[in-house]
Amino acid sequence: MNYSTYDCIDAGTENCPCYLALTGDCLTCSRLQGKDSCDCNWKGVCIYNEFMQGNGRVNNPRKEFTAGIVRRKFYLDDLAVFVLDVGKGFAIKAGSPGSYVFMRGRKDTRFYDIPISVMHADVERGQIHVAVKVISTKTKTLLEENEAFVLRGVYRNGIQGLEAVRPRNLKNASVLLVAKGIGLAPAILTAESLGNRNRVDLVVDTEKISTELVSDYLSESGSETAGSGVEIHRIRYMSLGSEEDRQTLERVMAEEKYDSVAVLASDYYVEQIGKLTERILPEAKRAFSNNFRICCGEGVCGACSVVNAGGETIKMCKCQLK
Repeated sequence: MNYSTYDCIDAGTENCPCYLALTGDCLTCSRLQGKDSCDCNWKGVCIYNEFMQGNGRVNNPRKEFTAGIVRRKFYLDDLAVFVLDVGKGFAIKAGSPGSYVFMRGRKDTRFYDIPISVMHADVERGQIHVAVKVISTKTKTLLEENEAFVLRGVYRNGIQGLEAVRPRNLKNASVLLVAKGIGLAPAILTAESLGNRNRVDLVVDTEKISTELVSDYLSESGSETAGSGVEIHRIRYMSLGSEEDRQTLERVMAEEKYDSVAVLASDYYVEQIGKLTERILPEAKRAFSNNFRICCGEGVCGACSVVNAGGETIKMCKCQLK
């Protein structure tokens, strides 16, 4: 993986300049890094100018708020979907691929904050849908909540290679989404975002997940279940660990010649299917789930940091690799 070139996911947004500007650690602006000259290659509104004109303040910091639970549905004993009342403005921001929020129970401390992918954004009702799969302590406490969560967001960097699946970049394109486990949640949001103007195929590994969850949110075009969810071109269920199904996936990729491929699964499958994509579809744009240990989302704590070959620290909660 190439960590040498990247963009800041928040650069030029309503959340820029961020907390990193206060400490001279801005990921984009050379002036805010303490250099005497500008060499940032940033083509948007000048971040340094925004920071100085704002009297050195963080712009629109993400704040915590309480989001009531409208509905909760269990698909498995350890898998539940929560529908949360967040308001229309928040729902609009949460509708883009890669969106996630930090959640915790109302009585829990900030130590229990956990990043959860947005699975569906209902702008009309001002609601978001999130899927919670029990893994350990933090996710167990989420399933115990009945009335409301404390939320912080929206954050944008849940998927690396976002340019491959941004709705504004794709029209009449052929897109393959491969999802395993809770990676189904960002896959559903991405499929909903792209489905109206593109041909979207979804491959789902059903281990530890529910086919009912898929059918509640997505359906195949022209199928008998059409209307039960957003329509996409094709949904296939496979076991990514099966050699036979891997061969089937290889055949499908070769036949369909996808323009973009997104793998939303563990690092192992990101690597394996990434190699498959590179071999069969070398021209296809690629995206994959951001599986780094994201703790604060603001680039402050360093839990998700990696050091590249040049000795530069890359904060993977904010850095979008190019």
